[in-house]
Amino acid sequence: MSSIQIITRESFLGIVWFIVWIVLCRVFDFSLGFLLGVVLLLAWLWAFRNPERTPIDRGDDIVLAPIDGTISNIEHRQGTTRISIDVSFFDVGLVRAPQEIETITLEKKFGLVAYFSPLQKELNEVMRADIVGKIACSIWLYPKVFKHTKFYAPIAYRLGERMGFMKVGTLVLELPDSVEIRAHIGDKLKGGVNVLGYIK
Repeated sequence: MSSIQIITRESFLGIVWFIVWIVLCRVFDFSLGFLLGVVLLLAWLWAFRNPERTPIDRGDDIVLAPIDGTISNIEHRQGTTRISIDVSFFDVGLVRAPQEIETITLEKKFGLVAYFSPLQKELNEVMRADIVGKIACSIWLYPKVFKHTKFYAPIAYRLGERMGFMKVGTLVLELPDSVEIRAHIGDKLKGGVNVLGYIK
C-alpha cells in the first residue's frame, strides 16, 4: 500500500460502481438516485481513506495499536494477552505493524462471509500473521462483511507501516506477558498512533 494514495486500493471497485450509478442516474434524469449516489460515494471515500499516522510515543519498546477500532475484550491466558479490537465501517481499515517486524508468517483459512449466521465463527474466513520482532506476537483477522481482507506480503515492516487491510470485523492481537498492557476495554484506538503497551 502506497503512502501517497489518499484512499486504499481496496476501495477502487466500489468507486467504479458508484460512478456508473451516478452517470446512469444523470443520463436518465433520476435526481434522487443521483444525489444518493453522490452521498454514498463520499461516504465510501471517507471509509476507505488512507491517512498518514505518527505514534504518540517513540521507542523500540512500544507496541502500537495495529488498526482503528474499539477494544472489546482483553483476555489473559497461558502466558499471553489477547486484545480484541472491533473495526466498524467508518474506521480506517489499514492494518499496521505493531512493532518493528523482522519476519512474518502468513496463514489463511478460507471460508464465507456469514455475518448473520449463528455459525459465523465456524464459517467465516480467518487470516493469521505470526510476527517476529523484538517480541513474538500474532494477529488474527476475522472479517464479517467484506471479502477483501488481507495481509499484503510476508516481508519486514517498520513500526506503524501498512501491512494489511480489513473493513468491518474483529482483529485479535496476541502478545506475550512480557508486554505491560496500557489499554482498557472500551478504548477507541487509532492504528499506528495509540500505544497498547510497553515491552518490559
